[in-house]
Amino acid sequence: MNTEEVNTLALEIMERKSVTNWTEQQCSRHTWDLLIEAARRSPSSWNHQPARYILLDEKESILKIENALHRTNRWALKAAGLIVQVANPEDDDQIAGKDYYLYDCGVAMMSIIYQATIMGITCRQMIGWDEAEVKRILQIPKEFRIVVITAIGYPTSSGLSKITNELKRKCTGQDKRYHPKHTFFWGTWNGGNKDEGR
Repeated sequence: MNTEEVNTLALEIMERKSVTNWTEQQCSRHTWDLLIEAARRSPSSWNHQPARYILLDEKESILKIENALHRTNRWALKAAGLIVQVANPEDDDQIAGKDYYLYDCGVAMMSIIYQATIMGITCRQMIGWDEAEVKRILQIPKEFRIVVITAIGYPTSSGLSKITNELKRKCTGQDKRYHPKHTFFWGTWNGGNKDEGR
């Protein structure tokens, strides 16, 4: 892909990053409403809309699940809010061994992430938690599964934070993306490269 083509890619896709160095700024109700609407309008199989959300927007409510998080995810406690996405697998299609709720929930969360990016908010997802304990604390019905917990916040603009974040991104290779020839095939598995001869 040449520079001109990259420049036409949506800015939110180019700039989205999973950073956790947030300010103490809270999200307004209007901001939450926009994130909710982004999720609500996401597509799902036969419009089943299996995702449900528990929004934790106060420090006290976030700290309630502190001990249920894996120790490597304690950074989430600094977030302006947590979005706990849950779903009942029975509320969506289950065909040929495929649980559609996982895909539909993923699409909905991506809608939230891009809407957040547009508003200057960064998101970081996690899957490390004690599910039974989170469900107990948040009173989630037993038939529901926790799909993902996403932390959101306004990124800090401090110089030290930026340097720390860039070093972390470099060390963990977060900016690395596979070349399309490794992940996209034309016509068949490992199909021909349509860029040859260009």
